[in-house]
Amino acid sequence: MFANIDTDNSGTATYYELKTGLARLGSKLTEAEVKQLMETADVDGYGTIEYIEFITATMLRHRLERDEHLHKAFHHFAKDNSG
Repeated sequence: MFANIDTDNSGTATYYELKTGLARLGSKLTEAEVKQLMETADVDGYGTIEYIEFITATMLRHRLERDEHLHKAFHHFAKDNSG
């Protein structure tokens, strides 16, 4: 996925590359969401996302989604709200 976004093969993705790459891959993120993703993933503050930053952001998002699903499943089965 990162290779498809990093169109100039620089090893980093600019905001423009991220925005157009995600759209090309079928993402429905809004402009504000892409900006937020860029700001969150750009840990070193250089204005680009390096491969390791991309992987870290992807893993974090995956974990948050998994935790949310687990939380929903728990509450579905814990009918008495006892925790």
